Formats: sequence, structure tokens, C-alpha cells
Amino acid sequence: MIEEGYGHWHVDYYNEELDFYTTAAGFYNDRGTWEVFFDEYETEDLYKILGSNCNLDKDLGVLLFTAIDYNDAQEKFLRWVEAVLIPYIKVNPNLKIKGT
Repeated sequence: MIEEGYGHWHVDYYNEELDFYTTAAGFYNDRGTWEVFFDEYETEDLYKILGSNCNLDKDLGVLLFTAIDYNDAQEKFLRWVEAVLIPYIKVNPNLKIKGT
């Protein structure tokens, strides 16, 4: 189990059929939970995917959710990618990943 002193970790998603990989980072907060941020796309694309009222940190990306531990974060991230991100990418195939 990843403890509070660990600092941060990454949750990953890979779909072999789509040849698609993405990741998010979790950071321990002072409330004893983990905040999971997603920063794979440019800011304007994140707003299109999540709406303009999403919680965006200029350094970490958009706050997707909080989790009680790594396993909780991995499960939530998989559900989010499959329910939100992949459907958006399928209708917006030219969506650019940061740095490309």
C-alpha cells in the first residue's frame, strides 16, 4: 500500500484494442486522502472534455476526484477514462496530447 509519506504516484490506463494510453497523478493532501489530477491535454481541451467549471490547477492539471488510496484511485480513473475520455476522443480524433 502506498502511504502518505510517498509523495505522489501515477494511475495508468491502457487499451490494447484502441492502442491508447493515458495517466493521472495522485497527491496526498492534508485531509488524509489523495487528489488525482489529469494533465494530458491542453487547457482548452480539458475544458471541452470536462466543462469550464472544472477545478483546474495551472501546474497539476484538472482535479478529477479524491480517493482514499491507490486502489480506489485506479478504479475511479479506469471508470472515468472509459465513461468520459474515450467517448470524447472517439468523436474528436484530432485531440492533441500535450507536447505533441
